[in-house]
Amino acid sequence: MRRRLLLRWLGIVALLLSALLALQFFSLGQRLLLWSGPVLSWTQQPVAWLHEGALWFESRSILQQRLGALEVRLGQQTALLQQTQSLQEENIRLRRLLHVQNIQGYQWHAVTVIGRSPDVKSQRLILQTAPVSSDDVVVSSEGLVGLIDRYDAGYAVARTILDASITVPVTLKGSNLAALARGDGQKLLLDFVPAVFSLQSGDILYTSGAGGLYPPGIAVARIIQAEALSGSPFAHVEAVPIAHWQRDHWLAIATNATSLVHSSALP
Repeated sequence: MRRRLLLRWLGIVALLLSALLALQFFSLGQRLLLWSGPVLSWTQQPVAWLHEGALWFESRSILQQRLGALEVRLGQQTALLQQTQSLQEENIRLRRLLHVQNIQGYQWHAVTVIGRSPDVKSQRLILQTAPVSSDDVVVSSEGLVGLIDRYDAGYAVARTILDASITVPVTLKGSNLAALARGDGQKLLLDFVPAVFSLQSGDILYTSGAGGLYPPGIAVARIIQAEALSGSPFAHVEAVPIAHWQRDHWLAIATNATSLVHSSALP
C-alpha cells in the first residue's frame, strides 16, 4: 500500500518536473526568437533593397514609355493643328480665287506653287498644274502674278510681272489712262503716262484688257512715286505689285477661251 502511494507521488513529481522543464524550454525558445529577429531582418534587408530597386527601375521605365507616348501624341496634335490652320488659310485664298474667276471669257483653274527661283531679276515660279499653254495668265487672290513661260509633264514655269520681258497694259479705274507696266526686277515702271494725269502715291492700277492677253479688271500694282519730267509730256511713275506670290501656296491660271476654241479646232 505504501509502495503504491510512493509510486503515485513520484509520478506526480515527475509530471511537475516535466512541466517545469517544458515551460523553461518554451521561454528559452521565445527569447531565441526575439534575439534572432533583428539578425533575420538584417540578412533579409539586401533582398528587400534589390526588390525595391527593381520596382523603381520598372516604374521609371513605364513612366518614360508613357512620357514618350505623350510627346508623340503632342507632336501629332501640333502638326495636325498647324495643318488645319494652313488648310483654313488656303481655303480663304481659294475662295478669293473663285471670286477672281468670275471674269468671263477665260477658263480658270487653281494650281500649287512648289518652288520659287532665287533669281531676283525674274522671280520665276514653279507650279504643279494641269496642261497649260505659254502666255496663260497667272493670278493670286490679290492680283496679277505673271505669265506661263513653259509647261512640261504636270509642271509649269511662270514669269512674274517683275520680269523685264513682260509688259502689262494698265489703267486707273474711272479714267481713260492707257499705260504699260514693265518690271525691272524689284519694282514696276510705267511707260506712256501723260503728265496731265495727276497720279498719287497709293493709287491702284488694274489690267485694262487691251491686247486681249490679260483679263480686264485685275489689280496689278500700287503707285509709290509719280512725278512730272521736265521737258517731257510723260511722267515718271514707279509702282510695286499688289500680289505677294512669295508667300502664296495657291494661284490660279486663266486660259483665254478663244485660244482654247482655236486649239481644239486644229487637226
